Amino acid sequence: MATTEGNFTGKAEAYSKYRPSYPPEIIKLLNDKYGFTKDMIVADMGCGTGILASMFLENGNTVICVDPNDDMLNMARKNLSRYSNVTFVNGKAESTHLNDHSVNVITAGQSFHWFDEDKAKREFRRILKPPNLVVLIWNDRDVRDPFTEQYEEIIREFSKGYRGTGSTAISVERIYSFFNYDYDYYQMDNLQELDLDGLVGRYLSTSYSLKEDDPRYKDAMSRLQDLFTTNQKNGKIILRYTTRVFIGRIM
Repeated sequence: MATTEGNFTGKAEAYSKYRPSYPPEIIKLLNDKYGFTKDMIVADMGCGTGILASMFLENGNTVICVDPNDDMLNMARKNLSRYSNVTFVNGKAESTHLNDHSVNVITAGQSFHWFDEDKAKREFRRILKPPNLVVLIWNDRDVRDPFTEQYEEIIREFSKGYRGTGSTAISVERIYSFFNYDYDYYQMDNLQELDLDGLVGRYLSTSYSLKEDDPRYKDAMSRLQDLFTTNQKNGKIILRYTTRVFIGRIM
């Protein structure tokens, strides 16, 4: 698998400001069905700017934020600076630098599709301890919504290496295999309300967005502005998501 840690260099600010958060029902789900408690230690793999980690920190958990990209990790440090129960590690899912059997739960928000599954599974086995939970989460754009579908069409036209949104970018077989064909699946509705800067920023936060020196960049910005102008109400649009949650145990 190719090295990917540079894919988000220079995108940390946009990622922090314009990526959607995750439904708080995820915490309740883990509490109610998996015995998750505030005393458990969470390692957030590919933590990015700390969006998912903040939900577990608010819950009172100790969280270890792991990411290979210095820009993203530095933004996470800034965003999560008010918490005392967080540490930051420059590492990857395949090589976390964490101690053996040191974490109860591993989370991955919008990041599992970057992992080498076999190497990550070996590493997760090494660092996990009971209840040995792994929680994979994606906010996938809900293209049943007309506006979100139009945004998706622009993404497909003006992006490099785009293979789909979130979990749709990988085969279900990869997730089946990772969990040894034994996991639980849940989905929840989620949304973002954005102004024009937010819509443009949402696009620029992605690994596949065009850079300013690309000859098609201005066309992409023009299309996004036209899409916003046509659909905005009171200066805002809504992007809709299906949050997909895969929960299993790696023993």
